[in-house]
Amino acid sequence: MNNKLIAASVLWLSTSACHTYASQCAENFSVEGNFFKGKTFKTWEEIASLNSQDAFKKIYQHIAKDGWKITNADEKLGIISASQDVSFGEGKTAPLNIVLEENGSSSRVSISYSISGGVSSPKKAVLKSFCDTIAAAKKP
Repeated sequence: MNNKLIAASVLWLSTSACHTYASQCAENFSVEGNFFKGKTFKTWEEIASLNSQDAFKKIYQHIAKDGWKITNADEKLGIISASQDVSFGEGKTAPLNIVLEENGSSSRVSISYSISGGVSSPKKAVLKSFCDTIAAAKKP
């Protein structure tokens, strides 16, 4: 019986932590535009005690592994620009921009992703990608 209680407590704590993490990332998530004009997805998160140089490297590696083509990166400025080819887009790309800004003992990670008119990206998938990217910056 105690094992079941412990297992239930661990499960509750882990899902609570995931929910808190997800809500922190999702809280600042926004979408502007529409299918015909194009959309821009954005979020940001302020992360305490985050070394921006370490975070930059972790985010850079994460998005490269995730299949993004990194078009420009400036560690000193804290900017990473990347893109993905659009399926059936006849050469169109969808840009991703990530900015890391130091703010005292914390750092702010801002992410934006734009798609042109007639292109679709599922909102949930974009949010998950953003949250996974921010989570990569926090990994030890």
